[in-house]
Amino acid sequence: MPIIDPNDKKKLSEYQAFTASGKNTHFIQDPRWSKVHDSLKAYFVTLEDGEKITAAATVYVRPIVMGYSLLYVNRGPIVTEHTPEILLRIINEMKPLVKKHKAFAVRFDPAWEYSDELTQTFTKAGFNVRGRGYTKRDLVMSRKTMSFSTEGKTMDELMKSFKTRTRRDINKSLRSELTIIEDHSKESLDVFMDILAVTGERDAITYKPREFFEKIFQNFSRDEARLYLIKKDDTWLSASVGMNYGGRMYYYHSGSTNQLRNLCPNAFMQYNLISWAIESGCSVYDMGGIIRKDPSDGLYLFKSGYCNDSFEEYIGELDYPLSKFKYKCFIWSYTAMQKYMGWKLKRRFKK
Repeated sequence: MPIIDPNDKKKLSEYQAFTASGKNTHFIQDPRWSKVHDSLKAYFVTLEDGEKITAAATVYVRPIVMGYSLLYVNRGPIVTEHTPEILLRIINEMKPLVKKHKAFAVRFDPAWEYSDELTQTFTKAGFNVRGRGYTKRDLVMSRKTMSFSTEGKTMDELMKSFKTRTRRDINKSLRSELTIIEDHSKESLDVFMDILAVTGERDAITYKPREFFEKIFQNFSRDEARLYLIKKDDTWLSASVGMNYGGRMYYYHSGSTNQLRNLCPNAFMQYNLISWAIESGCSVYDMGGIIRKDPSDGLYLFKSGYCNDSFEEYIGELDYPLSKFKYKCFIWSYTAMQKYMGWKLKRRFKK
C-alpha cells in the first residue's frame, strides 16, 4: 500500500508511529501536521517490506501555475539509508500523484547532515542539490539550525556549557520572580498573538495566523506541543511554542514585548523549555534556523550563547526534475518572486 488511504486508521497509525521513531525525523513529516498546514493537499507515501513500513514520505502538493505542481517532501523522507536509490524508489511510488497533479518535479528537503560526498552522489544521480551556495531567499527551509545535546545531561551540566553572558542572563531571570504559565486556552492564545504582533512590528518579520496555532494544539498532545507565557506581575513579557517530537525539543515560534527586557524573560523561557526537554528525555534541543554565523546578528548571538556557536548543517533541497524545461522556468520565477517579496516586506516595515 505505497500511498496510504487517509481513511485507513490502522495503516495511518502505523505510518505515524514510524515517522515519530525514525532517524532524522521531524514533526512536519507527521501525518497530523497535514491538518495544521491544511491549505495544501497531503499524501502519505511508503516503501514496505511485506506489511512493514521501511520508508515514509509525507508529500505536499504545491500548485504553481496552469494546473502544474511541485511535489514537496518537507523535512523528509524518513529513511534509514541516505541514498539516491531510496529516493528514486519513493518517486516511483508517487507516479499516480505525478499524473493527477501534473507535477514537473519532486523536491525533498531532509534533515540530513551535509557532506561533499553526499552532495556529489545525488548530483550524479540527476538531482539538483540546492545546498551550499544558496541563500535564505533561494530555499524554503533553513539549512542550518542551532542545537545542542541534552542526552543524559542535567541542567547544572548544561549551564556549564553555556557562554558566560547566557549563564548570567539565566541566573538574573531566575532571581527576577517571573511567572511562567503553560496553557493554550483562548485567553492565552490572545496574549500570544498580541506578543507576536509586537515582535513582528519591532523586528520587521511576519508570523503565522491564530488558526495555525489552534490547529497545532488540536492535533498534538500536551506532551508534544506547549504554549508557554511569561509575565512579571500583570505585565506579559515573552511567549513561545515548544514542540517535543522524535526525541528532539524544538524552540518553534516565539515572541517578546518591549517591556522589562532587563529582567531577561527570554532567558527564563529557554531555561523552562530546556527543563522540559530534559524531563521528557530529549536527546537534542533545537533552537531553530540561522541565516549565517554572524556575531553582529542579534538572533544568532542569542542562540549561540546556548549552543556555544555550534550548529547543524543539512544537505539542502534535493530536486528531481520530471520536466527539465518546466523546472527551469519554475526556479527562475521563484527566485524573482522571492526577491520581490523581500523588497515588499522591507518597504512595509519602513512605513
